[in-house]
Amino acid sequence: MRKLLILGISLSTLGLIAPAYGTITFTEAQIPQPQEQNILLTAPLTGMTITGLTNHSDTLVQFTSTTNTLTSKGGQADIDGFPVAHPPTLIHDITMSMPGFTFNDAIINPFKPGASGDLIVTVRTNDGSFMHTYGSDTGNNFLTITTAFGEHIDSVTVDSASGFQSLGQPRISGALTPIPEPSTFLLMGSGLLAFLLIQKKGRRFSFKT
Repeated sequence: MRKLLILGISLSTLGLIAPAYGTITFTEAQIPQPQEQNILLTAPLTGMTITGLTNHSDTLVQFTSTTNTLTSKGGQADIDGFPVAHPPTLIHDITMSMPGFTFNDAIINPFKPGASGDLIVTVRTNDGSFMHTYGSDTGNNFLTITTAFGEHIDSVTVDSASGFQSLGQPRISGALTPIPEPSTFLLMGSGLLAFLLIQKKGRRFSFKT
């Protein structure tokens, strides 16, 4: 009984450090991942959507807000609200995605929200959506998002009612998987159907003498 109690406490403690939701694990720390790539913004950009490129594969990464104009000075991604002012223009929502691709892991840092516990992170995958709420209002809020069984992340969204100052140094890692176009699915389906029809016809004629 004592061993079971100790095991239960250990598992609970681990859950507080790295809570897992379904097949997504959220760890409130900066944990480098295999094949990790920085996202570079090659020039100063401003708009509701701004884009960058991963530093190894040159794959397009898109940052979009439904409530804020975003801006970046260029270089390693550090995205702020616009206009840049003192006090800062706070960001209330931002979504990171890779048009035409998915990814396996991500690291984000929504810096200094207006209130603690006011960062809601939604990860959309091929297995559904997963949410995590956290956040300190004193500074960095690194969050490492990992998958365990080959899931593919479509997007990561950060929402905050109080707003946060910037999204600092977001990174992605793991294999970049192209999303098949609908025409590809149609072509694959047509090929499979033709194969089955030919196979069925062949079996039917094989019984004739």
